[in-house]
Amino acid sequence: MKILTLGDSWTYGMESSDPATMSWPAQMSEKYNVEVVNLGRNGSSLERACRIGIEELCRNNNYNFVVLPLVPLGRTEVLKNGKWFQVWPRGAKNITNLDRIYTEFWMPWNDIQKMILQTLQFASFVKSIGIPLYMCSLSNYIFNYKVELGWITDYKDDTNFESLGMPLASFDIGISDLDRKLQSLRAIHNHNLGLVPNYITDISYLTKNHLAAGRHPNDDGYTILADYFAEKIGL
Repeated sequence: MKILTLGDSWTYGMESSDPATMSWPAQMSEKYNVEVVNLGRNGSSLERACRIGIEELCRNNNYNFVVLPLVPLGRTEVLKNGKWFQVWPRGAKNITNLDRIYTEFWMPWNDIQKMILQTLQFASFVKSIGIPLYMCSLSNYIFNYKVELGWITDYKDDTNFESLGMPLASFDIGISDLDRKLQSLRAIHNHNLGLVPNYITDISYLTKNHLAAGRHPNDDGYTILADYFAEKIGL
């Protein structure tokens, strides 16, 4: 069996004693005797994870499974002179000019909309080439977006946006557009749940007692994730 793993530092194995051997993909490979290609990278955006996954699977679709743990949703990437740059509004340790520019446009509502659309596109692509996909919430802490998700899932198709507690003044869009947007996002969200039922299931709690100084899992935490994903894959 050959498995492709995507994501950010939590897939790469940041703060483990040795990412090459102690990341959860490496531990899963060793413990369950499977081939794992780990394309997780520190600071990866969801855009990057999906793009890298599509590029790899188009070059080589000889995979039996794809695993994508979702990453912090505020991150994005931009293309300049043929090179991709990762951008992390508000969250980057070393703020760049690009980070500052995108911070002006950052808000959790934007993050949720991007996540719903990007996961649909990626899940649809992977399913179209017949490879099983497991997707869940990990380092993005989806529970932080409970309010924004509630606007979508709790909307009653009655244009009563104030009952949802939505900050309408900050959206700067027409009411009719918002009605359409909420209905569309709810439909796409439900479609996602059909394709990848666990995509907003947060599993970060599994490692809460096994964290390193920088809040990544330690070796034991990565072992827990290795066993979790192995079970979901069916190893």
